Amino acid sequence: MKVHFYPKAILLLLLSVLLWSCQSSDSVKFAFLTDIHVVPGNENEMVFARAVGEINRSDANFVVITGDLSNMGSDAELNAVKAILDSLNKPYYILPGNHETNWSETGGATYKKVFGDDRFDFNQDTYRFVGFNTGPYMKMGDGHVKQEDMAWLQKTLSSGDKSKHIIAMAHYPLADGLDNWPEITETLKQQNVKMALCGHGHKLQMMNFNGITGIMGRALLSRDKTDQGYNLVELKGDSVWVSEKKLGQTPEQMFAWNIHESKQIEGLSISELPNYDINKQFERVAVKWDYTDSASVLGGFDMHPSGMLAWLSSDGYLRCINKTDKQMLWEHHLGTPQYGTPVFYKNMLIVGTSQGKVRAFNVADGMPVWETEFAHPIFGEGVVDGDQIFISLGKGGMASINASNGTLVWQFNDVEGFVQVKPCVTYKEVIFGAWDRHLYCVDKTTGKLNWKWNNGHGAILYSPGNVVPAVAKGKVFLVAPDRYFTVLDLKTGKQLYRTNEHQVRESMGMSADKEYMFAKLMNDTVVAYPTDIPEKGELWALDCGFGYEHNPCPMIEQNGVLYGGTKNGEVFAINTDGGQLIYRYKLGNSSVNKLMLNREGNLMVMLMEGHIFELAFPFGEEIKL
Repeated sequence: MKVHFYPKAILLLLLSVLLWSCQSSDSVKFAFLTDIHVVPGNENEMVFARAVGEINRSDANFVVITGDLSNMGSDAELNAVKAILDSLNKPYYILPGNHETNWSETGGATYKKVFGDDRFDFNQDTYRFVGFNTGPYMKMGDGHVKQEDMAWLQKTLSSGDKSKHIIAMAHYPLADGLDNWPEITETLKQQNVKMALCGHGHKLQMMNFNGITGIMGRALLSRDKTDQGYNLVELKGDSVWVSEKKLGQTPEQMFAWNIHESKQIEGLSISELPNYDINKQFERVAVKWDYTDSASVLGGFDMHPSGMLAWLSSDGYLRCINKTDKQMLWEHHLGTPQYGTPVFYKNMLIVGTSQGKVRAFNVADGMPVWETEFAHPIFGEGVVDGDQIFISLGKGGMASINASNGTLVWQFNDVEGFVQVKPCVTYKEVIFGAWDRHLYCVDKTTGKLNWKWNNGHGAILYSPGNVVPAVAKGKVFLVAPDRYFTVLDLKTGKQLYRTNEHQVRESMGMSADKEYMFAKLMNDTVVAYPTDIPEKGELWALDCGFGYEHNPCPMIEQNGVLYGGTKNGEVFAINTDGGQLIYRYKLGNSSVNKLMLNREGNLMVMLMEGHIFELAFPFGEEIKL
């Protein structure tokens, strides 16, 4: 046997090659955090700082955070998160969650200012990481990937190095709860994406996203606050290891698999595709007209007597079309994104913008007429009453503006949270809720406070911040996320009646004759109360069969028919005389944002995915309109 002796330099070279091969460049380890829910001074903030310190001492290459950085997406909360991340000695990539997009005093503007974009695309060795925003946007509802983000995702995934393993990241699971999950997962599968990470559920678990292996990360703190930690992901070649890292403890491996194998998710539940079979039961319902925008629509629309339709799009456009021929009459790019709803007033279209302006445009040619600038983003829908428009101003409270020339009549800004809701305007009062647990009633002429009512709940997220109250017979009616039906005295704000017998949410409506108040429950049911003596209890409660529900879109009533919409693109009509279902009809899979009746008595419907429909139904003698 011949023995070879190598010089010391050669031995060092061979050792270096051996070490390099053991630590191949396709080996990647990263910390995966989600649902950290920081509020300045709360326990989550302190635990997050500890986690960042621990990650700094680890061998992780980078950090990914998939949303719910904060509790309400406030400027103070986002800046508190950024201050801690500034101490991180590794690159980090971050996405918003529903707590940043649903409740935000700036409509997401501060998030982008502090963290940059709300999506990312980067490479690390042989892996590619693509993250995108899943909403929802300034209202309760399922998650939603905006149409322009869908286009970005398709374009991004179709370009770049095809040899890399692509890992998708989002806040919402790519399943039920994200309205356009079928389109998202098909787009990912077309580009051979085999793995997706998400948050939202607070529990570390493996999932099945329409055949894509999914990992939901654990939250920073357990719900009982006793368990603190984050997730670790290690990639090497085709292999994946996912571990739970409790603070101060050794990581515990939870899952391991080959990225090309699907057997790891066989047997795990998979979301069912949207089902339109309900439409077969109501074949007399007809889609008479429809229009599709190129972007999503996060607010509602308005109709002009001349046949014009106008709305704001998620890519920042104010659009006005001729309903007859669907031709675009004019459009303006106001800045992205937009959440409000335009309102026609005589020969003008008035809209509040995310850029903090109330603007008026000439209906005929779209030319600007006037604008009034405020200090905060505006998200809501104004109410025209006479020659005034009453409109919420975000953190600026509520305003009355001369609709003819834009002159500010009064502004009430003694609020502790932001105001986004469409106000209820009566003969003498303007009533509105805010994200500060209060309902406010101010004098319509002067804007002076008459009274304010507090729901008594400590959690701001239970505020009547996105419900349009109603007034009848000297009483104010409202429902809210605290799941109570409440009746107040109009003059004094004194609480007259309050019950949580039914799990109501934010969607309600009043009959045109003001004899009945209607509310949508969180599961299947619509309930009716008399407005004269509501404490008698409900007149009827109808199980409509639409499932779990939290869409805040107000219901409308006309000629004894109540119309409502759901978070999954379904509309329903109920005979209010006894509460019988007339029809249910599924138009899409995203939130119904606005319902209106046109001159023909047909139902106009706006879906968040950018679709507008006109529905006709031959009621005939069934309802005796």
